[in-house]
Amino acid sequence: MSHKDDFKKMLEGPIYLAPNTYLHFYNGGKLRAEFVGEPDPKDDYRSEEWIFSTNRAVTPGRDNPPDKGLSRIQLPDGEVVLLKEMLKALPEETLGKKHYEKFGANLGILVKIFDVGDDAHIPVHWHPSPEFASSHLDSPNGKNEAWVVVGTRPGAKAWIGWKEDVSKEEFTKWANAQDVETMRSHMYMIEPKVGDVIFLRDSFVHSLGSGLCILEPQEPTDWNILAEWDPYPFEKEDGLLGLDWETALEAADFTAMDPDYLNNYIKRTPIIARKENSNVQEKLVPEEAKPFFNLNRYKVSSKMEVPGTEGFYCMVTTQGEGMVKGSFDEVPIKRGKSLFIPACLSSDYELVNTGSGILEVVYCYPPEIG
Repeated sequence: MSHKDDFKKMLEGPIYLAPNTYLHFYNGGKLRAEFVGEPDPKDDYRSEEWIFSTNRAVTPGRDNPPDKGLSRIQLPDGEVVLLKEMLKALPEETLGKKHYEKFGANLGILVKIFDVGDDAHIPVHWHPSPEFASSHLDSPNGKNEAWVVVGTRPGAKAWIGWKEDVSKEEFTKWANAQDVETMRSHMYMIEPKVGDVIFLRDSFVHSLGSGLCILEPQEPTDWNILAEWDPYPFEKEDGLLGLDWETALEAADFTAMDPDYLNNYIKRTPIIARKENSNVQEKLVPEEAKPFFNLNRYKVSSKMEVPGTEGFYCMVTTQGEGMVKGSFDEVPIKRGKSLFIPACLSSDYELVNTGSGILEVVYCYPPEIG
């Protein structure tokens, strides 16, 4: 059954993105569920929610149906359908001509939220570059990503990059022994706080510990090469993207990371792009990120105008409550709710704070097309 008429009507304003979570191999989900407003939040392995996605999720050790990970939207009659169906039916209206010509009826970006539960962690791993993915994975996309911290538990930590050069032989010895403690001892440990932003380039080896809830915009893949398999529900080979170990190691950077680069580039200091009284628009990632995605954050104490755009994007409210107010009337927003702004919605609108604290909204944009 065609929903094209419903889709056309929905494109008159911002579109709510429906819940889209699933079971992962690492435990978590309590902070994610609390963030999006689910009742009775708890750690139940529903640790990830793919908010804005035309990518299929494939999780080692779990069932992987063909629509797993694909974003959903709700039609006016209450039926939930794949966002991909709307993009296929009305590609230029939703995505814009340039984006559609380059990426087809796909978003060109993946936005997820994940939460690492108590006594859990995300394995030591790394992501391939676009060049490596093109050569070895039959994909034009690697996995450059950013983390926007939206929740923490006591003692939340992550590990990024090497303090000194590590040989592939040495790393292989640690991996074969599943000696995670030694791996991490050679890496920089950071303690992210709510509101922190991290831009993580491909190839950097990293791991996340218990207690981090992250909004993660990234390239539209889920390429993860895992150096841990105990005690997860998969074998060593299942975490290598179909590669052999030696080839998988070629995708990782084993050289020492300059601490200045970690503290002043990977760990971001937001740049004020625009200010209206006490309302601020921040740039969150460097120019280097634009071929992959772009991020802005609005912090609104009263109201702030948002210019119309020729492109599309996803906006995620990370704090407070308010409304998006424009020619389409008023659309309520609050912490944990996400909207799809289609390309055809090019008129200016306002972000209006209706709560007692700051209204904070993160804007996730697709790759810049020259």
